Amino acid sequence: MPTVPTALLLTEGFSASGCGSNKFCVRNPTSCDPQKDIWCFFVSFKREGDSMLIEMSGPVKGYLSFALSHDHWMGDDDVYLCVTDGQTVDINPAYLRGRSHPEMASTDDLHDAAWRIEDGILQCSFRRNIRIPTTPERFPFDSSYYIFVADGDVDNGRVLRHKRQPLITSKMYNVSESVEDVGGSRSPLLIKFHGAMMFIAWMTTVSIGVLIARFFKPVWPTSTLFGEKVWFQLHRILMVSTVLLTVVAFVLPFVYRGHWSSRAGYHPYLGCVVFALAVLQPIIAVFRPAPSSHRRPYFNWTHWGTGTVARIVAVAAIFLGMNVQALDLPDPWDTYTMVGFVLWHVCADILLEVHSFCQQKGSIKQLEDRMEILNPYTAKNEGHTFRKIVLTIYICGNFAFLITFLAAINQL
Repeated sequence: MPTVPTALLLTEGFSASGCGSNKFCVRNPTSCDPQKDIWCFFVSFKREGDSMLIEMSGPVKGYLSFALSHDHWMGDDDVYLCVTDGQTVDINPAYLRGRSHPEMASTDDLHDAAWRIEDGILQCSFRRNIRIPTTPERFPFDSSYYIFVADGDVDNGRVLRHKRQPLITSKMYNVSESVEDVGGSRSPLLIKFHGAMMFIAWMTTVSIGVLIARFFKPVWPTSTLFGEKVWFQLHRILMVSTVLLTVVAFVLPFVYRGHWSSRAGYHPYLGCVVFALAVLQPIIAVFRPAPSSHRRPYFNWTHWGTGTVARIVAVAAIFLGMNVQALDLPDPWDTYTMVGFVLWHVCADILLEVHSFCQQKGSIKQLEDRMEILNPYTAKNEGHTFRKIVLTIYICGNFAFLITFLAAINQL
């Protein structure tokens, strides 16, 4: 690091000590300490008379910034950036007009600016008056705002668009009048619900519903539930739940953003295909012919084909959706976990398919005939018991994967 005036270098790192007692802090992960946690994003505001001391810290190689905003959207915001420039750091105020590059402003309004870079952690601090009447782009600190914290890359001193969603506080805060210790979220609540509902629909309800319809007709051949066979009622309940969850989840991103997103890659296109096929399935089911009809095989193949294509496309959409900026689950954990779920379902499907094949070919039937002499009840129900055990284990594992994903979404 080149020799620079001592006033520009921080002599020691920042600490979370005093957060919530004598300074306002925004931290991610919640309750992290920049002095101990290298992955901690930290912004603090400490009022000192008519000025505000601000500290920023985060594991970045390009720039670290925070903004004061009147809403949850970028645009018309008061921004402050710490930008790496070779071996030095530039600390600048800026103003953001719409979703464009920030307009850098004069540093005359900032005092006692200092910085340090150590072990990949960028830290900077400065002091600013509570009010600057001569510069309307510098928002007064004694009003309430949403606080954004963003980071990204720099190209020859030019700030590039952040690659992931900024950290945004859940509500507006007045940092000059309160000393709170808050966190934030990098994923909007509606997008979290979108992801959670799609996971539930296409990881849980549809998967269990397909297995029940495919392998459990012989298990409950005569048992009824509300006037219909048990397997059919369970299948219908799970599939209707899948459609309803898909429809609601499909609408949520449009409610949040208000228009089509051009930055989400192929995910929204695949989502539209899944939505169309999910809505088409119950329409096809309404027109299913009687079991004795000569058209029944055509219905069976159409129903199976539409559902299979929908599931395949849904899995592809989920893989892509996990890396969409608004719901960016941690890499590579999300991919490995999703692959594990797919393999879990494939293994259960193959196991039940092999079991069903063996029963049809008579290998298990011969064993049942020999056992029936000793215990007819056991022989009659042994195959059904095996399927029930596999289904139970599968559902438990399925819920374990689902809960893991939902917990990860909640942490965003």
